[in-house]
Amino acid sequence: MERQAEPDGLSQNQGIFLLFCVYLAFGLSPLYWNLLRGVSAFELVCHRTLWSSLFVALYMLARGLFPAFFQALRDRRDLFFISLCSLIHLLNWWIYIWAVTNDKLLEASMGHYIVPMISTVLGFLFFSERPSMLQWKGIVCAGIGVLILLVNYGAVPWVSLGVASSAALFAFFRKYAKVSAAPGMLLEMLISAPLLWGYLLWKGLTGTGHFLAGDLSMDLLLIGCGLVSGVPQIGLTLGIRSVPMISLGVMQYILPTTGFLLGVFVMHEPIPPMKLLVFLFIWAGVALYLIGKFRHR
Repeated sequence: MERQAEPDGLSQNQGIFLLFCVYLAFGLSPLYWNLLRGVSAFELVCHRTLWSSLFVALYMLARGLFPAFFQALRDRRDLFFISLCSLIHLLNWWIYIWAVTNDKLLEASMGHYIVPMISTVLGFLFFSERPSMLQWKGIVCAGIGVLILLVNYGAVPWVSLGVASSAALFAFFRKYAKVSAAPGMLLEMLISAPLLWGYLLWKGLTGTGHFLAGDLSMDLLLIGCGLVSGVPQIGLTLGIRSVPMISLGVMQYILPTTGFLLGVFVMHEPIPPMKLLVFLFIWAGVALYLIGKFRHR
């Protein structure tokens, strides 16, 4: 039997394929952010929001999607959940870009490995999704890895925990908002615009900003932040709205695996034995989780 299309016109299979492409693009994005190491993480987040808003607005204008945007503005429920998404997503991007540009990509990847486990628990608690016993064992195994990390890290691993909790909560709250992908994304970015764009304006007026500072290549890279993150973000929101939380959790492993490989083989970040042990527990949990997923299907 053919699957019914979801709210944005995608079937679950289409949503899964789209999420595969999106998470692969996000996983490779550190290669781009590393070209902007001289720019602070918060300034990069501000430029990401500014240029993504412009690109998304042009996309919506071409597709005639602004009526849905104005309808969301009048819906208090949508406005509430999109506001939560805006705050959480801002935090997530700041932590992730800071980690990438400060040689913490492996820690960020470790956090992304935890995200699917949180998504599964949220799906179980709030969306009546029922993981199999093997999937629960995978979650416990990954949890042991996180516990080892917490005990032996010497400090709170805020990069890993921040990335994990913010990414999972964004997907969770976005499931509750009825507004479709592009209008919801534009609304999400405009909610944080007064703070972020005001900061860019202040940087420009004080001469401390990097945009229009005389380096054309830097200007183009900053504008490109909108494409590198904005285009996959539309696909992410489409995918989130088209697949169950548990299926979403499986696809989320693509991003940290790509990031881990980049961190080890491209950026040559060291892997202390204890961190490797943590990764082994998490990978074992992932393996159990995926086997349980396929057996359940």
